Amino acid sequence: MPFDPRGLTSLASTDSFTLWLYVTTDTRAAVLAPGYFTAATGRLQPGHVVVLQSADSLTFLPVRSSATVGNGLVLDASAAPLRLNANAELVLDIAMAAVAAATRTVALGTIPTGLYTGRSFTVSASVSGPVSTLVFSMLNASGTVVLGPTSVAVSSGGASVSFTAPAAGSGYRIRVADADEPLATQTSASIVVTEPYALLTEAGTSLLASDGGEILL
Repeated sequence: MPFDPRGLTSLASTDSFTLWLYVTTDTRAAVLAPGYFTAATGRLQPGHVVVLQSADSLTFLPVRSSATVGNGLVLDASAAPLRLNANAELVLDIAMAAVAAATRTVALGTIPTGLYTGRSFTVSASVSGPVSTLVFSMLNASGTVVLGPTSVAVSSGGASVSFTAPAAGSGYRIRVADADEPLATQTSASIVVTEPYALLTEAGTSLLASDGGEILL
């Protein structure tokens, strides 16, 4: 068979030297025949070396002028397959558009420290940054939401909401969060809810409870 350019592959190359691999079903003698590599004259230069894997041997062939090759060195007369290992390094370049950072904060206003069950109370919060909606909640001592969550639109840098105090107990807390960024949140200190005090009035020498009953002193 004549020279097949599909069988010729560059294994390594520098400015003045190239190591080639040529795989063919031709015999070594056929490849050594004058003019066999004429079609590859532009690729095979004097001083190059061809690793020839032919039908009957594995040979190193030195390249001479005009793409002719010398007899070379027979490495294996049984033409064992040539085994090559190669390593490659993958370089990944990622470009990301610049993203402007935006600071968002929420801060609770003054929270009442004592509340009467069943009575209405108001809580407020101020914001900074692009916060448009606040979510208010009231939690019990175990962290369960007992009032809310209630969403309120931010106006003039803040928002407020009114709740009705739950059953008497301790450990209640108020929580406010940015609706668009839940990480921007604040929780108040513990709040106590108590029963309202009874109203006492004086009638002569007696004290009367708010429902009219007398209290003995």
